[in-house]
Amino acid sequence: SILESHGYEVTLATDGVDGFKKASEFAYDLIVSDVDMPNLDGFAMTKRIRSTDMHAHTPIIIVTARDSQADMKKGITSGANAYIVKGDFDKNNLLETIENLLGM
Repeated sequence: SILESHGYEVTLATDGVDGFKKASEFAYDLIVSDVDMPNLDGFAMTKRIRSTDMHAHTPIIIVTARDSQADMKKGITSGANAYIVKGDFDKNNLLETIENLLGM
């Protein structure tokens, strides 16, 4: 709802498998994912999405409650451009990160 209220068109996925399927079918400008999802976690989904030609350079943001350095490193090495911890979540930070990644 944060993104929609700022004019972004949003497609929701029910889990990581659904997210990967949707990303395989449409060239999104940006992907935002959680880590803890059923069937395919956000790290694995990000890695799969990043390996496709369609989304090899699409900005990907992981927003998660996982705040360990190991998880942050795993998020970035899986292909995420940004890793935002929900405990530090600020909608303005998310929006600013999106604008920076989209070159706005």
